Amino acid sequence: MPTFILAGVQRSLVPQVRRAIETGNATLAGWTPVVVPSQHDGWLSVKQVDDVCKRADINGGAHIFALSDDRDRGEVARRLSPYFRFRWFDTSVTRRVGSGEVDPLLSALGRAVTEETLWIETIKPKSSASPLILPSFFKAIGELDRLWRLAESYNSTENTKAAKRLLDRFTREHRRKVDGFNGTPWVDQANWIWDDDGSRHGRPEFPEGWKYSFRLPDGFHFDVKSEGMRSRVFIDVRGKLHPLKKGYLNVTAHGFVRGDPA
Repeated sequence: MPTFILAGVQRSLVPQVRRAIETGNATLAGWTPVVVPSQHDGWLSVKQVDDVCKRADINGGAHIFALSDDRDRGEVARRLSPYFRFRWFDTSVTRRVGSGEVDPLLSALGRAVTEETLWIETIKPKSSASPLILPSFFKAIGELDRLWRLAESYNSTENTKAAKRLLDRFTREHRRKVDGFNGTPWVDQANWIWDDDGSRHGRPEFPEGWKYSFRLPDGFHFDVKSEGMRSRVFIDVRGKLHPLKKGYLNVTAHGFVRGDPA
């Protein structure tokens, strides 16, 4: 049974919001709600991000519905969306519960869980072989480079359907046999080989063991090398240059190079 975390609810409204959700449970389509109070006046702050990540972890990769009209919204999203399925909620829907209006909240939750159910069925990675496990700076062909942005979008079933179409094409375009590899690694437009079939080792710092609410296998990473050694320098997610001293690098699903001092 999937779980969502409604995070950043004004503390004084938490009991009323919980009661409203309980009375409207039929709209949740089997989802389990977790309500997290705000440390401030009704929004999810940057300081609460670590706690919300831990709650999502404990709840098996729960989806996060966050409330905020604060200026730090961008930073909150940046620190949550790579790891757990994330969307913003309008703060008004919980504030109106305080005056006895529960329908706006229940309607918003109903629409959200309907879309999130579709997202789980069509987009959420089912294994580490999903194209979405690749870092979003993977140099994909043409419109395939929109995959990660579309997969993270919400309030648009059309975007979800578009992401599904790209997922279906992505493997055909970017998985292929390469000499010296037992399987079929990913190969990008710049001829970087992303091998996900190697031995598993290393332990990522929390929450980097999660991606899009999918728990990555222990020790998972890509062995990345340049096909035909056409390039000797790899650029990571932060724009840092890494010489291929051993001919390959261990790169995480989030685009960090293992062993990099940061």
